[in-house]
Amino acid sequence: MQAQSYVLGRLTSALIAAEPEAPENPNRRTVNGTLIGILIGALLVAAFAIYGYLVPGGSDAWRRPGVLVVERETGTRYVLVDGVLRPVLNFTSARLLLGANPQVVMASVASLKGVPHGQPLGVVGAPDALPPADGLAGTAWVVCAVSAKDNLGTVATATTVSFGPGQALTAPLEDKALVAATSQGRYLIWRGTRFKLTLPWLAGVFGHEGDGAPVEAAWLDVLTAGPDLTPIAVTGRGEAGPAVDGQPTTVGQLFTARSADSTRRHYLLQRDGLSLLTDTAYAIASADPQTVELYGGTRVVPVELSAAALAQLPRSSRPVLPDGLPEALPSAVAPSSAEGSWCLRKETGVAGVQVGAHRPPDVKHLVAGTAVTRTARTAAAVQVLPGTGGLVRPGRAGQTVGATVYLVTDAGVKFQVADAQVAEALGLQPSLSAVELPELLDLLPTGPVLNTTTLTG
Repeated sequence: MQAQSYVLGRLTSALIAAEPEAPENPNRRTVNGTLIGILIGALLVAAFAIYGYLVPGGSDAWRRPGVLVVERETGTRYVLVDGVLRPVLNFTSARLLLGANPQVVMASVASLKGVPHGQPLGVVGAPDALPPADGLAGTAWVVCAVSAKDNLGTVATATTVSFGPGQALTAPLEDKALVAATSQGRYLIWRGTRFKLTLPWLAGVFGHEGDGAPVEAAWLDVLTAGPDLTPIAVTGRGEAGPAVDGQPTTVGQLFTARSADSTRRHYLLQRDGLSLLTDTAYAIASADPQTVELYGGTRVVPVELSAAALAQLPRSSRPVLPDGLPEALPSAVAPSSAEGSWCLRKETGVAGVQVGAHRPPDVKHLVAGTAVTRTARTAAAVQVLPGTGGLVRPGRAGQTVGATVYLVTDAGVKFQVADAQVAEALGLQPSLSAVELPELLDLLPTGPVLNTTTLTG
């Protein structure tokens, strides 16, 4: 056995050290180094274990004032108040308590062991996620009227809201019109303005047949309110008028003539003279059942006026139609022609509402939650794209804007901001707030007021 060990040792020395007659084992240093390393490692582990047992918890950076403490194992947020750990309900509350950029310190359960816990602090229902400073840039609101029929043929309508960047309408109406129907009546919608149709036959003036597009009042209210569309009031209709070109006339009769530039114009004879009619006013006057009756129930054909007669007849001072109605007669599209739904689009902070057909996003989220309130005007579903939101003030272009400021978040909820100090504590600049239609903001559910005085606890 000794001889065999001796021979193997010589072979090993020859292979490793190229010296078969070496006086010591060539593996000795490796073996010794390994054993010493294991011994030192074991001593270090034992030392740290003893220290951890004697001094549990490690760093006490979480004890510094103005620090938001996050428990590593559970994610629970605390602030240390008079030596008591008070849970913070949400990140907005943390900012209201500690400022816009609170220092966040992670602490283990062991570090917080033995520290007394108190009642929660914060605004119940305040948001956890706040929008970035540019959260309103390039955004637009899209408000859609969705409807469906049940088995009995009853039409149910709802309003949805989508808010975020872009969102162009699929097929804008441009200069065409739409007749929409609510429980309060029918309306002509044209270029972002609504005109109430006071009588059923007025819809036919614009080429509309059948029912209007079913919408809710909240959808309709986003549009600018124009004057009501009514028949032209003609005092003394049917009375004898002055002779024109040697022919008798009647008050309420329609005339036409060519101007010096060969443009054809229409006129209505009133008691005190001729009223110049726009294309829309002429269409309303000629379709009026009272005018048709004046013409004996036959087709209404205007009388051609000579240049001399036109110059001779006085002009009426009576108003024909209120200002704001379209002069050129717009044609109404069929409500059923929409590929998708009839929607309104408004760019944030920009005046004017665009109307058109659009395939709205699949908005099915009914926004609700703790301290979130809804009204009869709140949309059925709201979708705000991630990272969208900011400070918004209700108001209209050209009018004095009030002091109320709301924070719109990507949770689809608006929160009233108490004052500029609160906004700055949330990292937002009140000077960068956008002015938006009150009726548009009414579509969003409302959360609690963000105010340092409403912090619970």
